[in-house]
Amino acid sequence: MSYTTNEFDRMQYLLGKSKDNTLSFHEQTELRNIITKEQPSAQNSTLDDLIKLGLILVGMYILAKALE
Repeated sequence: MSYTTNEFDRMQYLLGKSKDNTLSFHEQTELRNIITKEQPSAQNSTLDDLIKLGLILVGMYILAKALE
């Protein structure tokens, strides 16, 4: 995966925050930019789809780190 540690941490934070609160427009844009770095096809996805994809990416990243 091509995320920096800061990007990955920020994505985790935003995904966690989205469970309890509505993300601001700026946060939604930031999350979209982070996710589309790895999955460019997600550019026009809904926020719900972005969150699902982000959770999958986080899971894949954690699994890849565990297998190293």
